[in-house]
Amino acid sequence: MSIDTPPIPPEGEPKRKNTWLWGCLIAFILALVVFCCGGTLFFIPLFSERDALGNGLQDRIEEFLPLDYLEDPSSLPGIEDLLDEELFSEVEDAVSGSGAEKVTKAEDIPLAVFKFIDIGTSVYYPVGWDIEVEGYGVTFYDPESFTYIFVGEDLTEPGTLAEEIALEIIESIQDEAQEGSFQLISSDAYSVGIADDAHLTFFEWVDQDGFYTWAYDLEMVSGESNIYLFLSGENPDEIPLYGELLDILAASLETLPDLEESEDA
Repeated sequence: MSIDTPPIPPEGEPKRKNTWLWGCLIAFILALVVFCCGGTLFFIPLFSERDALGNGLQDRIEEFLPLDYLEDPSSLPGIEDLLDEELFSEVEDAVSGSGAEKVTKAEDIPLAVFKFIDIGTSVYYPVGWDIEVEGYGVTFYDPESFTYIFVGEDLTEPGTLAEEIALEIIESIQDEAQEGSFQLISSDAYSVGIADDAHLTFFEWVDQDGFYTWAYDLEMVSGESNIYLFLSGENPDEIPLYGELLDILAASLETLPDLEESEDA
């Protein structure tokens, strides 16, 4: 029993090639070239004033589909029915909200109560701001800017005035500022229910790295306790807004025992 093997072509006779496969490949390439060229001639009138075919193709298409719809597909009749209405509205709200005006009045800023157990005091802070507690101080950071509020407590010598502490803060800031860049805008006595003596200073400066900063510093002394509220930012346009907010925050300061008694009542 033997196994048949393919015949060996005679010497000098070339082997046959798969001409059918090569023919199909060449035909496919030619069809692709024709399609691309034809598509280019078809779409040129849609996006330019040239009409390569000379048939007024753009005018004919606009009779059935105005080209304005290409710029704003959402204006197509019935397009919203094809989309998820809830998703469409969320995207629309996000776009419209991006151009919304910023809050210009402090009374319009939503606030929440923060109870600082370590110093026995509660204070308002803007909703949505980040909170970081460290020792006897808490910092509220605006997540969209470099503005922050620092509230804390220090022990002082009996008889220390709030204005004296404010002057020490000013001297410390002056050391960090570029020469001649520190400006004391105002320094006045302040009245707040949580303290016997209070002093508010407002100043601005440019630090050694060239960054502009403004700050409100409110020092509040009662006996040997000094509670401070430091509000700072880098946008000068926001100074009036946060000046109003500081008054609101200062008025919100209360001792926790007083809160507990009012809740029981």
